[in-house]
Amino acid sequence: MSITLEKIDLLRDRTGATYKEARLALEATGGEVVEALIILEDQSKSWLEEGPHTDFIARAKEFAQKSADIRISVKSHEKTVVDIPAPLGVAGAVFLPKAAALGTLFLLFTKYSLHMEKRQPQNGEN
Repeated sequence: MSITLEKIDLLRDRTGATYKEARLALEATGGEVVEALIILEDQSKSWLEEGPHTDFIARAKEFAQKSADIRISVKSHEKTVVDIPAPLGVAGAVFLPKAAALGTLFLLFTKYSLHMEKRQPQNGEN
């Protein structure tokens, strides 16, 4: 079968492949669109399921699970002013480091204090 631009565009629309990837898949299957679609889907799945990023994702998930019960609190005279989950605080410090540093300095020089507390499990929770 012939390889046409319409077939390439169809594969690109369905899989997000580049022109070159779609053309190569069609060449490998003799112009069969369904077979080329299967090849391209298998390639995209293997990239998502394997690679150096999987270790990073696993560690990020583990960190999120372990830190889910930890809260960051800002207190003034033992009254809680702000209470946020630790992962949100870490994300803020990573994406807005200057704001996090200024906020922490502000807390140090005022009547506020910064606390990290582990939430106690409720009845029925582990």
